[in-house]
Amino acid sequence: MNGDELKYWSLQGTIDVMDRVAGEPMGGLWLGDCSSIEFTPNPTTETFKEHHSGNRNTGLSLYQGTEATLAITLHNISTDNMEFIFGGSKVAQDTDAVVSKTVTPATLLVGMTFLLGAYDLASVSLVDSTATPVTLVAGTHYELDAKTGRGRLLSITGLTGPIKASFTPGTVSYIKMLTDTEREKWIHITDKNTAVAGMPRMAFDFYLAKILPSSFQFINESQGEAVLNCNIVADPTKLVDGDLGQFGRAVML
Repeated sequence: MNGDELKYWSLQGTIDVMDRVAGEPMGGLWLGDCSSIEFTPNPTTETFKEHHSGNRNTGLSLYQGTEATLAITLHNISTDNMEFIFGGSKVAQDTDAVVSKTVTPATLLVGMTFLLGAYDLASVSLVDSTATPVTLVAGTHYELDAKTGRGRLLSITGLTGPIKASFTPGTVSYIKMLTDTEREKWIHITDKNTAVAGMPRMAFDFYLAKILPSSFQFINESQGEAVLNCNIVADPTKLVDGDLGQFGRAVML
């Protein structure tokens, strides 16, 4: 058996985040390319000092239980794994046409930026607030990134604020952030040991992980990354003294 002899290891592999149904994994999501998955067990103890020797030595150490964490560094992004990165849930954008939405204050400034508040826009029209509204000309009065809904005023000559926008939002989904920050999932890791000829396999399961958003880089000079921190807790559907244990299992294959 592969696990019967000592080996060096250098691991690469995949990590899947699985839904849990009655304590069992049922369908999941591959997180994509991950450069690091770090496991840190944290046994908790409480210590007490003795009071008779004059040295105040530790006289008692009580075991209080075990906790563990996983820190996952990932480099691929999708709408699905953004749910974990930002601790949120997916929402389909309303595609109803928007008419005469106020997008600037009354006082206009050259260079002022504005947001239309929706994504992937079509049929965009901007007008000012004169009695007979002036239609703004793209490239003359303003520039607009219709994908993100961000615009900037280039010229305000002859315009009266506020500026109003009409447009049709596109069919996209976005993540409503920090609305579900402790998802309970089963985590499965499949590894290849690249330090050994033939790259023998290893596998790891964590039965109950609470996935917490941690960090994300919005601007990068090199490869982007995000970090997920997971608290590994005891699975109440598993027997304390059962063959599976309550936290997880590891195997060399």
